[in-house]
Amino acid sequence: MPSSVAEPLQEAFILDAAAPPADAEHFHPPEEGPDGRFCWTGPGAEAALIVHISRRYPLRAWLELADFGHPANGDALSLIVDGDLYPLLRRGPGKNLIAGPILTRDGDGPTRLVIRVPHLHSPPTNGHRASPLRGIAIKRLSLTPPA
Repeated sequence: MPSSVAEPLQEAFILDAAAPPADAEHFHPPEEGPDGRFCWTGPGAEAALIVHISRRYPLRAWLELADFGHPANGDALSLIVDGDLYPLLRRGPGKNLIAGPILTRDGDGPTRLVIRVPHLHSPPTNGHRASPLRGIAIKRLSLTPPA
């Protein structure tokens, strides 16, 4: 007998570069590098995905990168959550950024995340074919409630 009770939404979300969601927009296939697995954003300046996460508590976004792509991206990245802009700020000397707190929201509908990357680049090519534009190399993106 089917249950009439809906599954509760997850309290946290993690995007691992090894397995980006099939419906994600503007993400290149995963690659392997010296810092592990990652996936580039691009060719557009806004990489987007839909997540199903509880928004009853404020959330903190943590973005771990393998590469900023263009050096100017270090201080220019932002996360847009359901239309609200949150600057991604560096934490420490590495390639980790945080945003938030991301405001709560009523309802259980999906949350649209957009990673805005203002400075795109094209890796060098050995042939005559132009490489696709890339933004940043993401290792992991997580959204979590306060500890």
